[in-house]
Amino acid sequence: MATKVTILIYTGSPLDYAEYRHTALHFQFARGTTSTMHVVGTQGLFVFQEDVDVEPEEGGSELALTVAVGEIDGAVSAETIRRAVSATLVRNGREDLDWNCQNWVGDALTMLVERGVLSAAVRETAVDAMVEGCLEAKDQ
Repeated sequence: MATKVTILIYTGSPLDYAEYRHTALHFQFARGTTSTMHVVGTQGLFVFQEDVDVEPEEGGSELALTVAVGEIDGAVSAETIRRAVSATLVRNGREDLDWNCQNWVGDALTMLVERGVLSAAVRETAVDAMVEGCLEAKDQ
């Protein structure tokens, strides 16, 4: 059985604008466990966080949208995925003031491409869908 990968998009706070929408990666592993991996905090103070076996709807904010990324071969262990995603750089420097969780999701998917568990085409399609999903907030 494969690992299912989804991008979670939560409503923005304090206002539901695209730049305030929180994004995370959600994994449903082949063995039945789940993990939501994301960066939390604010500019200059972001930290990586993993929530194990927590339903996406319990993420603190209102779940606005999910984006199906694809599947990772079941032969790839949950630990391999965790190592790759948790190794994704969290940018907190002075030159990174416009960097946020949405950028991190794209970077984490790139890390999975570099590790050979996702294709570049799957990553590109998922990031495009995430951006579109975040922009939908402006239409509300």
